[in-house]
Amino acid sequence: MQRNTVDPRALERSARRRRNPIVGKIALGLAVVSAAVDASAFAVFMGGDTTFAFGICFVVVFLTLIAAVLGFIAAVGSFGRWYGAVGVVLAFFANPVILIVLLVVLAPEALAGT
Repeated sequence: MQRNTVDPRALERSARRRRNPIVGKIALGLAVVSAAVDASAFAVFMGGDTTFAFGICFVVVFLTLIAAVLGFIAAVGSFGRWYGAVGVVLAFFANPVILIVLLVVLAPEALAGT
């Protein structure tokens, strides 16, 4: 081949190679698990055990952070782009801190206790 030319066979090989979407799937799975654990923390809180619910929320915060970082890496790096994007959104809304902020902004009367 001559210099400064394009080899079409190399382009075909690189176009066919797909990246493994496992990172995006892990991010989505962690986000779903975080949402489920967050729901169980809410149920424990409604049952009256606030200390245990607070501890569960700490775990959920870190799970959602890990899921969001992995989802961002997957979305930017093409390692399961859609799985990663959905994982980031779900992890964002499953984070207890975000849920409390949304509750304060959208329904402050729910916190009044009346």
